[in-house]
Amino acid sequence: MSRGYLDPEYYMTQQLTEKSDVYSFGVLLLELITARRPIDKGRYIVREVKVTMDRTKDLYNLHELLDPAIVLGTSLGGFGKFVDLALRCVEESGVDRPVMSEVMKEIENIMQLAGMNPNTDSATSSGSYDGGSRASRHPYGNEACFDYSGGPPSSKVEPK
Repeated sequence: MSRGYLDPEYYMTQQLTEKSDVYSFGVLLLELITARRPIDKGRYIVREVKVTMDRTKDLYNLHELLDPAIVLGTSLGGFGKFVDLALRCVEESGVDRPVMSEVMKEIENIMQLAGMNPNTDSATSSGSYDGGSRASRHPYGNEACFDYSGGPPSSKVEPK
């Protein structure tokens, strides 16, 4: 696991827990809205968001940190709830973090607030995405790098 995703409690206990997974997922949520790596140029995304954020301002005062494609290209219904959820996931203490089932339920609620149906197939909703020129700028825009080149696993067990 990459350092930027590790639960701060892990450094003291050397134990990973279910709440460690929640912390890592929270970091991932912050990556989604910022389009930044967890640690980028010596700056930790969790700290950057916490220090910059102001719930009383438009877009929680995160304009400078947000992925420009999010700000320009979409309606941000549920944005505040999404950021709040991400920050609950990256609480310093594991007891202050939600369990993953709560996280998933909250994501479904946020999707409904944003006018999305969480019960539809993702292929149906992503089928309308026009990758266009933006896909070439995205770090994962080259889908060919995800092509599987191996065959099916052998069902025969060979002795050594």
